[in-house]
Amino acid sequence: MLINHSNRTFIGALSLVMSITAACLLPQTASAQFGVSPSQTSNFFNDFRGRSSKMKASAPAARSGDVVYDYESGAYKSQEDQEGFQSLQQLLKSDREISQPSIRSGSSAFAARSVGDYTTYSGQYSQALSYFAPSYTSDPFLSGKRNMKLGPVNIGLGLYQGFEYNSNVQRAPEPVSDFISSTMLNVSANYRVSQHNVLSVTAGIGVDHYFDHPEFAAYGNGSYLMSVLPGSTLAFDVKAGPVYITIYDRISVRPATNNAFVGGTNTGSFGVFQNDFGIAANWQINSAWALLLNYTNTWSNALGKNNEQFDRTMNSLHASLTYSPTATWILGTEGGVSLLDYVQPALNGASLFNWGMFVSMPIGKSTSIKMSGGLQIFEFDDPTVQAPLGPEDNTDLSSYYYNFSITNQLNARFSHTLTVGHESSINLSSNFVTADFVNYGLSMVAWKGGRFSLSGYFERADPSFFNPAFAGAQADVSQYGYDFYYSHQISSKWRAGAGYHFGRSDSKAAGQDNDQHGFALDLNYTISSKAGMNFGYRYFITDSKGANTDSTQSRVILGFNYNF
Repeated sequence: MLINHSNRTFIGALSLVMSITAACLLPQTASAQFGVSPSQTSNFFNDFRGRSSKMKASAPAARSGDVVYDYESGAYKSQEDQEGFQSLQQLLKSDREISQPSIRSGSSAFAARSVGDYTTYSGQYSQALSYFAPSYTSDPFLSGKRNMKLGPVNIGLGLYQGFEYNSNVQRAPEPVSDFISSTMLNVSANYRVSQHNVLSVTAGIGVDHYFDHPEFAAYGNGSYLMSVLPGSTLAFDVKAGPVYITIYDRISVRPATNNAFVGGTNTGSFGVFQNDFGIAANWQINSAWALLLNYTNTWSNALGKNNEQFDRTMNSLHASLTYSPTATWILGTEGGVSLLDYVQPALNGASLFNWGMFVSMPIGKSTSIKMSGGLQIFEFDDPTVQAPLGPEDNTDLSSYYYNFSITNQLNARFSHTLTVGHESSINLSSNFVTADFVNYGLSMVAWKGGRFSLSGYFERADPSFFNPAFAGAQADVSQYGYDFYYSHQISSKWRAGAGYHFGRSDSKAAGQDNDQHGFALDLNYTISSKAGMNFGYRYFITDSKGANTDSTQSRVILGFNYNF
């Protein structure tokens, strides 16, 4: 499976060194604006509930042979215990990765509702990854859990080295090619201070080098460029009576975009250093009631020239109260408030509030649903600068949101999921953007060794204000697309895969419509239980309607994984 890697910068190196030091020197883990989007807040609480449950169930275990250490549960498990789950995760990720936007992926399938989010890459599909874990692991089948011991510290290390030929680094009508080296180190380590107190580090650290055109990097000084993947976290989990507490510091250095729809090529990119410091608590009041709280202080610093208007801080406080007397269905209420402040006056600070109800329940033995809905109230500061320095948007929001998802496991071979939603989130070329969206995905074991997955999306997004005089202004846009991926386990050593992506973007702004076709080929070879190689090919054709920005891009990657 081909891995999309980002451009890197040395900014954030100090935080990186501190994280690695913590791992090694101590006595010897939805896709919209986090903190603003109700669906993203709900995903965080779901993730945190799972983390608390694993903490509750975990206990110190003795080392026993060549086994896999599960850092989230703090227990040793055999490879057979995890094989099925990891294979399914690999399958679900393969097709969507064809259209997952990143700085070099070639895909234009950006979600308008996620343009203002610095937390992760703004793709159309929700990511099934933990908030407390990196967005990529170099060893997807082992998930960074191969066991090593340094005294009482359990460490998992995975190394990825890739070499890429990219025929059109900037996805421009006049292509310029380059060779790029990508090195990625995953660190997953924990130190169990006591039975219920655990200090852990999960981090993805990457270094890229453009051999011929380092000036094409989204940020950095043209030398070796470093990134810290979203989800890289230093966390301390504590149990205080019936309350489970996680104190965390989450670091990322990655590319972002100031407009996902410029000519369909998305060359308007910049870098972001973001630090999320937070405290989350899960109080099981009794057998039926539970209260979750989370406070996060987020500091975001835009990297590169002329991007200072995107520097910001945000303080968020959210709560979730649930009632589940039978442990089969959950009725709850959740929401919170965020205070947003930009360092420069180009974009407007705001007070952001959302609150609503949700219910999650099984229907029969193979189907589960979740429904949520409520209010969103955004109050923005009055604009103090005029275009082209700012969007001059003085629009506030008082509206509703809803989200509905249903998952069905038809049989042992076939499962599918549907999500429908309507919500608003902050934007980078207006105060906010409101979107209606639909996601559907299915996965199927077709026959022995053969698996395929199909997913599709639709999004209609309207910015609160469109000022064409403001650089990178985003107009109303409708997008849809689909992805197909088939993989086949040829033998115990060889796995092959092929996929196709189609995406269309229709905008009310001139020159921002585009169609895109993407093709993928993958070949993986398992050298040993700890090492493997992969060959990947991606080809994208972007047809920009009414604009002379058509482009093609080929990416050829040879990669090597090693799990220590």
